[in-house]
Amino acid sequence: MKLQKIGGVASLANAVLTVIFLVILLVVFPRLGLMGPEDSMDPAKRIAAWAASPFTFFSFELVYILYAIAALVVILALRERMQAGAPILTQIALIVTAISCALYLAAGLVEHVVRLPIVSARDTSAYRAAMGVYFGLSDGGDHAFGWASLVIGLAALKTAKLPRILGCLIILVGLMFILDFLSLFFFAMIGLWLWLIQAVWLGMVLLRTKE
Repeated sequence: MKLQKIGGVASLANAVLTVIFLVILLVVFPRLGLMGPEDSMDPAKRIAAWAASPFTFFSFELVYILYAIAALVVILALRERMQAGAPILTQIALIVTAISCALYLAAGLVEHVVRLPIVSARDTSAYRAAMGVYFGLSDGGDHAFGWASLVIGLAALKTAKLPRILGCLIILVGLMFILDFLSLFFFAMIGLWLWLIQAVWLGMVLLRTKE
Protein backbone atom coordinates (compact mmCIF):
# COMPACT_ATOMS: atom_id res chain seq x y z
CA MET A 1 0.00 0.00 0.00
CA LYS A 2 2.89 2.37 0.68
CA LEU A 3 4.01 1.89 -2.91
CA GLN A 4 0.58 3.02 -4.10
CA LYS A 5 0.84 6.21 -2.06
CA ILE A 6 4.30 6.84 -3.48
CA GLY A 7 2.75 6.24 -6.90
CA GLY A 8 0.11 8.85 -6.08
CA VAL A 9 2.80 11.41 -5.32
CA ALA A 10 4.60 10.46 -8.53
CA SER A 11 1.39 10.86 -10.53
CA LEU A 12 0.83 14.36 -9.11
CA ALA A 13 4.48 15.14 -9.86
CA ASN A 14 3.83 14.11 -13.45
CA ALA A 15 0.92 16.54 -13.54
CA VAL A 16 3.24 19.35 -12.42
CA LEU A 17 5.85 18.31 -15.00
CA THR A 18 3.16 18.32 -17.70
CA VAL A 19 2.19 21.88 -16.77
CA ILE A 20 5.84 22.95 -16.97
CA PHE A 21 6.18 21.18 -20.34
CA LEU A 22 3.10 22.94 -21.73
CA VAL A 23 4.17 26.36 -20.44
CA ILE A 24 7.59 26.01 -22.06
CA LEU A 25 6.12 24.67 -25.30
CA LEU A 26 3.22 27.11 -25.66
CA VAL A 27 4.50 30.25 -23.93
CA VAL A 28 8.28 30.34 -23.60
CA PHE A 29 9.34 28.78 -26.91
CA PRO A 30 7.21 31.19 -29.01
CA ARG A 31 8.91 34.10 -27.26
CA LEU A 32 12.24 32.63 -28.36
CA GLY A 33 11.10 32.48 -31.98
CA LEU A 34 9.87 28.88 -32.05
CA MET A 35 6.27 29.58 -33.01
CA GLY A 36 5.22 26.10 -34.12
CA PRO A 37 6.31 22.67 -35.40
CA GLU A 38 8.06 24.11 -38.47
CA ASP A 39 10.16 26.51 -36.40
CA SER A 40 10.96 23.77 -33.89
CA MET A 41 12.38 21.64 -36.72
CA ASP A 42 14.52 24.50 -38.06
CA PRO A 43 18.06 23.97 -36.68
CA ALA A 44 19.08 27.60 -37.22
CA LYS A 45 16.11 28.89 -35.20
CA ARG A 46 16.67 26.31 -32.45
CA ILE A 47 20.32 27.29 -32.20
CA ALA A 48 19.35 30.95 -31.91
CA ALA A 49 16.70 30.13 -29.31
CA TRP A 50 19.17 28.09 -27.26
CA ALA A 51 21.73 30.91 -27.39
CA ALA A 52 19.06 33.27 -26.08
CA SER A 53 17.96 31.00 -23.21
CA PRO A 54 19.99 27.84 -22.49
CA PHE A 55 18.15 27.35 -19.17
CA THR A 56 14.83 26.95 -20.98
CA PHE A 57 16.14 24.04 -23.03
CA PHE A 58 17.82 22.49 -20.00
CA SER A 59 14.48 22.64 -18.14
CA PHE A 60 12.69 21.10 -21.13
CA GLU A 61 15.13 18.17 -21.23
CA LEU A 62 14.95 17.74 -17.45
CA VAL A 63 11.17 17.35 -17.71
CA TYR A 64 11.66 14.32 -19.97
CA ILE A 65 14.09 12.70 -17.52
CA LEU A 66 12.00 13.33 -14.39
CA TYR A 67 8.81 12.31 -16.18
CA ALA A 68 10.34 8.95 -17.12
CA ILE A 69 11.30 8.22 -13.51
CA ALA A 70 7.90 9.25 -12.14
CA ALA A 71 5.99 7.29 -14.81
CA LEU A 72 7.84 4.10 -13.89
CA VAL A 73 6.94 4.58 -10.21
CA VAL A 74 3.28 5.10 -11.13
CA ILE A 75 3.11 1.94 -13.23
CA LEU A 76 4.75 -0.06 -10.42
CA ALA A 77 2.07 1.21 -8.04
CA LEU A 78 -0.71 0.31 -10.49
CA ARG A 79 0.81 -3.12 -11.01
CA GLU A 80 0.72 -3.74 -7.27
CA ARG A 81 -2.90 -2.60 -7.17
CA MET A 82 -4.16 -4.72 -10.07
CA GLN A 83 -1.79 -7.63 -10.63
CA ALA A 84 -3.96 -10.13 -8.72
CA GLY A 85 -6.85 -9.57 -11.14
CA ALA A 86 -4.88 -8.94 -14.34
CA PRO A 87 -1.34 -10.34 -13.97
CA ILE A 88 -0.58 -10.59 -17.69
CA LEU A 89 -1.88 -7.12 -18.58
CA THR A 90 -0.03 -5.43 -15.72
CA GLN A 91 3.20 -7.24 -16.59
CA ILE A 92 2.92 -6.17 -20.23
CA ALA A 93 2.20 -2.59 -19.13
CA LEU A 94 5.28 -2.59 -16.88
CA ILE A 95 7.55 -3.86 -19.66
CA VAL A 96 6.27 -1.37 -22.24
CA THR A 97 6.48 1.48 -19.72
CA ALA A 98 10.10 0.58 -19.04
CA ILE A 99 10.78 0.77 -22.80
CA SER A 100 9.00 4.14 -23.00
CA CYS A 101 10.94 5.52 -20.04
CA ALA A 102 14.25 4.36 -21.54
CA LEU A 103 13.42 6.21 -24.77
CA TYR A 104 12.43 9.39 -22.88
CA LEU A 105 15.62 9.27 -20.82
CA ALA A 106 17.69 8.76 -23.97
CA ALA A 107 15.93 11.66 -25.71
CA GLY A 108 16.56 14.04 -22.82
CA LEU A 109 20.20 13.01 -22.43
CA VAL A 110 20.98 13.04 -26.16
CA GLU A 111 19.59 16.54 -26.57
CA HIS A 112 21.48 17.78 -23.52
CA VAL A 113 24.83 16.14 -24.28
CA VAL A 114 25.16 16.87 -28.00
CA ARG A 115 23.71 20.38 -28.12
CA LEU A 116 26.48 22.43 -26.49
CA PRO A 117 29.35 21.56 -28.85
CA ILE A 118 27.09 21.73 -31.91
CA VAL A 119 25.54 25.06 -30.94
CA SER A 120 28.94 26.50 -30.05
CA ALA A 121 30.14 25.62 -33.55
CA ARG A 122 26.87 26.88 -35.11
CA ASP A 123 26.81 23.64 -37.13
CA THR A 124 23.24 23.48 -38.45
CA SER A 125 23.84 20.24 -40.38
CA ALA A 126 25.04 18.39 -37.29
CA TYR A 127 22.21 19.86 -35.24
CA ARG A 128 19.66 18.70 -37.82
CA ALA A 129 20.99 15.16 -37.46
CA ALA A 130 20.92 15.41 -33.66
CA MET A 131 17.35 16.68 -33.80
CA GLY A 132 16.37 13.69 -35.92
CA VAL A 133 17.70 11.38 -33.20
CA TYR A 134 16.04 13.41 -30.45
CA PHE A 135 12.60 13.57 -32.07
CA GLY A 136 12.83 9.91 -33.08
CA LEU A 137 13.50 8.86 -29.49
CA SER A 138 10.83 11.13 -27.99
CA ASP A 139 8.21 10.05 -30.54
CA GLY A 140 9.11 6.43 -29.91
CA GLY A 141 8.68 7.08 -26.19
CA ASP A 142 5.25 8.62 -26.83
CA HIS A 143 4.17 5.63 -28.91
CA ALA A 144 5.35 3.08 -26.33
CA PHE A 145 3.75 5.10 -23.54
CA GLY A 146 0.48 5.07 -25.47
CA TRP A 147 0.47 1.27 -25.59
CA ALA A 148 1.34 1.06 -21.90
CA SER A 149 -1.56 3.39 -21.04
CA LEU A 150 -3.94 1.41 -23.23
CA VAL A 151 -2.99 -1.88 -21.57
CA ILE A 152 -3.11 -0.54 -18.00
CA GLY A 153 -6.48 1.08 -18.77
CA LEU A 154 -7.82 -2.28 -19.92
CA ALA A 155 -6.48 -3.83 -16.72
CA ALA A 156 -8.24 -1.13 -14.69
CA LEU A 157 -11.57 -1.89 -16.39
CA LYS A 158 -11.09 -5.63 -15.95
CA THR A 159 -10.23 -5.49 -12.25
CA ALA A 160 -12.42 -2.48 -11.29
CA LYS A 161 -9.55 -1.29 -9.09
CA LEU A 162 -9.92 2.26 -10.41
CA PRO A 163 -13.05 4.32 -11.13
CA ARG A 164 -14.49 3.18 -14.45
CA ILE A 165 -14.41 6.64 -16.02
CA LEU A 166 -10.75 7.01 -15.00
CA GLY A 167 -10.00 3.67 -16.64
CA CYS A 168 -11.67 4.86 -19.84
CA LEU A 169 -9.71 8.13 -19.68
CA ILE A 170 -6.43 6.20 -19.36
CA ILE A 171 -7.36 4.19 -22.47
CA LEU A 172 -8.22 7.40 -24.37
CA VAL A 173 -4.88 8.95 -23.41
CA GLY A 174 -3.17 5.83 -24.68
CA LEU A 175 -4.95 6.05 -28.01
CA MET A 176 -3.95 9.71 -28.43
CA PHE A 177 -0.27 8.92 -27.89
CA ILE A 178 -0.40 5.85 -30.12
CA LEU A 179 -1.82 7.98 -32.94
CA ASP A 180 0.48 10.98 -32.48
CA PHE A 181 2.69 9.81 -35.37
CA LEU A 182 -0.22 10.76 -37.69
CA SER A 183 -0.28 14.33 -36.42
CA LEU A 184 2.15 15.08 -33.63
CA PHE A 185 0.68 18.49 -32.83
CA PHE A 186 -2.99 17.40 -32.87
CA PHE A 187 -2.97 14.01 -31.15
CA ALA A 188 -0.05 14.68 -28.78
CA MET A 189 -1.50 18.01 -27.61
CA ILE A 190 -4.91 16.47 -26.94
CA GLY A 191 -3.17 13.57 -25.22
CA LEU A 192 -1.16 15.93 -23.01
CA TRP A 193 -4.23 17.82 -21.78
CA LEU A 194 -6.09 14.57 -21.12
CA TRP A 195 -2.98 13.16 -19.45
CA LEU A 196 -2.87 16.19 -17.14
CA ILE A 197 -6.42 15.49 -15.95
CA GLN A 198 -5.68 11.78 -15.62
CA ALA A 199 -2.46 12.35 -13.64
CA VAL A 200 -4.21 14.53 -11.06
CA TRP A 201 -7.20 12.17 -10.74
CA LEU A 202 -5.04 9.05 -10.53
CA GLY A 203 -2.75 10.68 -7.97
CA MET A 204 -5.71 11.48 -5.73
CA VAL A 205 -7.08 7.93 -6.04
CA LEU A 206 -3.74 6.34 -5.16
CA LEU A 207 -3.12 8.70 -2.24
CA ARG A 208 -6.51 7.77 -0.77
CA THR A 209 -5.54 4.10 -0.69
CA LYS A 210 -5.88 2.78 2.86
CA GLU A 211 -2.90 1.17 4.57
